[in-house]
Amino acid sequence: MRARVFAVALVAVLCSLPMIAQDIPAGPDVWDSLGGGATNVMLTSNDWKLLCGVTVPDTAVQLKGFNLPGYGTGDTVINRLENASLPSIGSTATVRIQLANLSMVNDGSHPCSPLTIRVTQDSSQGTGSMTITKTSALGGTFTATVLVNAIIEAVDSAGNIKGTTFVNGKMDDASASPWSYAAPISAPAASPWYPGVNPLTKKPVRLCRRGNKILPAWHCYQPRPKCPAPGPRPAPLDTDAALDGNAVIIAIEPCSIEVEPVEPAPK
Repeated sequence: MRARVFAVALVAVLCSLPMIAQDIPAGPDVWDSLGGGATNVMLTSNDWKLLCGVTVPDTAVQLKGFNLPGYGTGDTVINRLENASLPSIGSTATVRIQLANLSMVNDGSHPCSPLTIRVTQDSSQGTGSMTITKTSALGGTFTATVLVNAIIEAVDSAGNIKGTTFVNGKMDDASASPWSYAAPISAPAASPWYPGVNPLTKKPVRLCRRGNKILPAWHCYQPRPKCPAPGPRPAPLDTDAALDGNAVIIAIEPCSIEVEPVEPAPK
């Protein structure tokens, strides 16, 4: 009789676990920003003058993500500051979010060429919000407004910062984005949820946000994939090895990265 009572109690506990697991605890979301014109920001004439002394009209610069150490291919980290409770289908939770890390470089020519435009997060960030809705047992949709305080630098081939400007604004979803409880095959690690993943197909999707600083910005991104097999990757801009092209980054599970020197390519 005692064994039977224990078995019934165990079944009851196990049945309750999925509901507990379906709450989304506070934590980071890591993203890959897309280049090739998918991400850009309009800088004012004064911004360009501060960066490299040129006098030009307001001009957009195209950007792409640049790997953050310790995050594999990730270039942007957004922290969810509160737990999201989603006890049933139709539940909605709004939590505060904050930009934690940002690493982007220019993706094409611009008024300060051949200098490199580098974008990182400022030391102080405001808090935006994310609204998460559970539309089925598989997942749901979310929208987010991210406040961004960024430092933009123009860097020469020797690594010297030639000019700096500061921009701030907010990035809003162009539309509701999907999320899934189930991981895609390419997921980097176990997670309580997978934003940017279609809950039906379990495939990552491209997401886009519109930005507003003084002038418009556009940012498209996708979930970080599983760490790639070890192979050559660009070295961080602030390393001596990167400046003369004699370094690669080796990606090692679970999405940690190391810089290793290599022989320069023959000229």
